[in-house]
Amino acid sequence: MSEIRHNRLTGEWVIIAPERAHRGGNVDHPPAIPDGPAHLATCPFCPGNEAVSGPDRYRIDGADGQWLVRSVLNKFSALSPKGEIAFRDEFGGLGETVNGVGLHEVIVETPRHDLAMGLFPVEQVRRVLESYVHLFREFYADPRVRHVIVSKNHGAEAGASQQHPHSQIVGLPIVPGQVIDRLDYASRFFAETGECLACSILAQELEQGTRVIAGNADFVAFVPYGALSPYHVWIFPRVHTACFSELPVGTLGTLAELLRTVLAKIHGMLANPPFNLVLRSLGPQEKGAAHFHWYISIVPRVNKAAGFELGTGMYINPSLPEVSARQLREFHAA
Repeated sequence: MSEIRHNRLTGEWVIIAPERAHRGGNVDHPPAIPDGPAHLATCPFCPGNEAVSGPDRYRIDGADGQWLVRSVLNKFSALSPKGEIAFRDEFGGLGETVNGVGLHEVIVETPRHDLAMGLFPVEQVRRVLESYVHLFREFYADPRVRHVIVSKNHGAEAGASQQHPHSQIVGLPIVPGQVIDRLDYASRFFAETGECLACSILAQELEQGTRVIAGNADFVAFVPYGALSPYHVWIFPRVHTACFSELPVGTLGTLAELLRTVLAKIHGMLANPPFNLVLRSLGPQEKGAAHFHWYISIVPRVNKAAGFELGTGMYINPSLPEVSARQLREFHAA
């Protein structure tokens, strides 16, 4: 029999229905992303095409002076870096408008066109995270930016328009409604209990252990109890902190190790599936917030949303989170 679980961190409900895995579209065999060449002459992110993608905004070079990670302005930016924020009411109070001022950049994660992050050397993952930290701080230093989101789309079904490994960072002039809702939910829990909701969840996951995938001295990866989809993974820092860019010294390397381990497991076990990665964090000015705990969410796109999800805001997960976690935990990636 299926069961309905509550995802305490997000406030969402999910139907866990393993029997639906047998109705077709088996979640154990999602569509694999085809391999490509190590270098593609027509790819704007491959070495030699820097003039096409635009000048570097930030870069990390190797010993030979060649770039290993670089960021560029998104040529198809959702927001404009020029101008000032202006709010206005329209349609007799039925709508509110903010002009589309903000920041939007692409982080090219490697010179290799064909190398998924789950196959990166750990040091290259660390360089990508280093670029996240640098740009995250830089974006929040802009007084027009109220919220920064770092995300990665891997594969066309996850929304990637380019195969070359890349991430995106967006600085918004508003705080999105979903973020506000989750902050309110966490704030209420803290007001009622005096505890951080994420810290409470992490302690329970570590005590039970059935959904933990991997961990080290600084971070833990697990499938949440109310996972909205199969193989949905969260990576939490063990020590409470509200802001990703304020990582304790020395922990960027251990985060890179765990992130690479998780992505390698997903890559190997699910045959390089499309996935989304999202960094959920408050800004440096809120680093002392006691009610919020930053984390990374990784969602393999092995399950499709349909009318039920749109109509209810609930998801149907055809895989038990405990089973997903065990499979990932026991899979030994290269």
